[in-house]
Amino acid sequence: MKPYLLKYITYIVAAFPAGFFIWYVGRYTVNIPFLDDNLYYTDCILAVNKSKSIAEAFWIFMKQHTITEHRTPVSKFVAYLIYKFTGSLNYTILAHLGNLFLGGLLFFFWKVFQKTKTDFVFFLPIPFLIFQMQTFENQFWTICNWTYYPIGFLQMLTLYLLSFDKPRYFLWAILSAILVTFTFSNGMFVFLPAALVLIYLKRYKECGIMTVTGALCVALYFSTYKPSPIVPHQLDIVHLFTSFVILLGSYLEIQSASFLSNTTAFLFGALVLTGLIYTCFALLNNYFDFKNRYFPIKFKKNYRANLFLSSSVICLLISAAAVAYSRSASQDGYYEMFFSRYKFISVLLLCLAYFFCLINFSGMIKKAALWVFLPFSIFMYFFSYYWNHETIFNMRENLFVGMFNFQNNKALSFYPHGNDWAESIDKITEEAIKTQVYKSPETIYTKFSKEILSASGPVSDTTVFQISRKDNHWLIKNETFPVETSVDEGMCLILKSEKKTYLLPFRRERNKSRKDLVKNGNYFWKGFEVKFDDYTYLPGKYSVGIIRIIDNQFMVSFHKSLIIDK
Repeated sequence: MKPYLLKYITYIVAAFPAGFFIWYVGRYTVNIPFLDDNLYYTDCILAVNKSKSIAEAFWIFMKQHTITEHRTPVSKFVAYLIYKFTGSLNYTILAHLGNLFLGGLLFFFWKVFQKTKTDFVFFLPIPFLIFQMQTFENQFWTICNWTYYPIGFLQMLTLYLLSFDKPRYFLWAILSAILVTFTFSNGMFVFLPAALVLIYLKRYKECGIMTVTGALCVALYFSTYKPSPIVPHQLDIVHLFTSFVILLGSYLEIQSASFLSNTTAFLFGALVLTGLIYTCFALLNNYFDFKNRYFPIKFKKNYRANLFLSSSVICLLISAAAVAYSRSASQDGYYEMFFSRYKFISVLLLCLAYFFCLINFSGMIKKAALWVFLPFSIFMYFFSYYWNHETIFNMRENLFVGMFNFQNNKALSFYPHGNDWAESIDKITEEAIKTQVYKSPETIYTKFSKEILSASGPVSDTTVFQISRKDNHWLIKNETFPVETSVDEGMCLILKSEKKTYLLPFRRERNKSRKDLVKNGNYFWKGFEVKFDDYTYLPGKYSVGIIRIIDNQFMVSFHKSLIIDK
């Protein structure tokens, strides 16, 4: 193959991960708040609009999010700007702006890569690592979207700027450190490695300025601070360390949190941690030119790049430890370490580890790193989309059904009766729509609201699904009904009484037959499951049916009835 053709093919391969990511996220992100997005952004804008002074508005932006430790004025202010410029808060725009930080990270890594003076093919693993779908919560849930992505970018930007001994770079680093502190709680950890970098470079005056700035930021952050109730009161060192290591290796585990997955992630995390610690000590040993038989590796004299990489690793390890401390004590245990929003820490650590190899090695070792990271990252990239598509599709359907339920029953979430948290969300949503702070979008279900609300007909004797009740839960299940639908079509359950009409989303499952998936392209297996608590809906006698909206045609059929009592 001619060299120029190979070059263009390499560029196309590098652009594919970002291109497919943009298409996929654009297709599945909707302008509907997810979980407590409403309490986070909409409530803030409503309060700011009622404020009587700039000082009052400032402290509203600084207000903690509900009962947790988050104090994030940066993302709230961005949401407010969207509202001011477009006339309403648009969660799709907010999500896409958060995803831009992934592009910033890619460009940032590219600038570092150029210092290696290496062939472009060695850069290919980075876009496959960054734009994979394991961190899907970060792409769609705007609270996460505006936390971990900006933190990764701004922390690394701060440390990279400090590696240049120029006054204007230092000022930009100070600004970046301040912004990342008030982007999310873990952002403040940047000040410790920043101070270490400045001490390492013997820039003591700037270290003092950075330390004072950090102290002021932390003091402001914790003013009128209320600790999160989920933080453990008793510290189990073994459990904490295990959670920490599992989080570092969570990139390898994308299926389920079982004993095998815990073991796999722990072993991979231990390998990553050991390699990073060894490399950092070897860098120090090389820098001071010590003769130490435990660190025989001789790195290239690229102090600036290595200083940036090692300080970034320290920053990410501190963030991982903080997540493990705050989340591992929950009832879910190690499972929380596999939550998609936390996996970005593991992803960035792998990117940095790969850059260590590119910067400090040459010849066969560098080629070996490429042939390990490239197929590994490509496989995990495609498998992450395949594995997580089920959750992402179902999540989107939940939001669509929730918007219909709100427009017709003032119940956005799936706990419209007797749940304080959900009722707070519904109350905020109602006020936001009334004041035009937020405009609810038209979905496939709201488009056919009249047909759904007027739907009627006899209950068929044909058993299409089974209804059972156990441990204060209702379970509606079917194992044969075809549920393959595109994003432009709809299929869900309908609960209809004399006074109320609710929609319930299917929980579709991934196709169990690999042969059918490959041959017929059916991603979802036949059948569905719907589960909800006794208190979810108002008491009454409900007819249960199936709604189908295919090719812009509305169809409904009722198959069962159930009685929900108090």
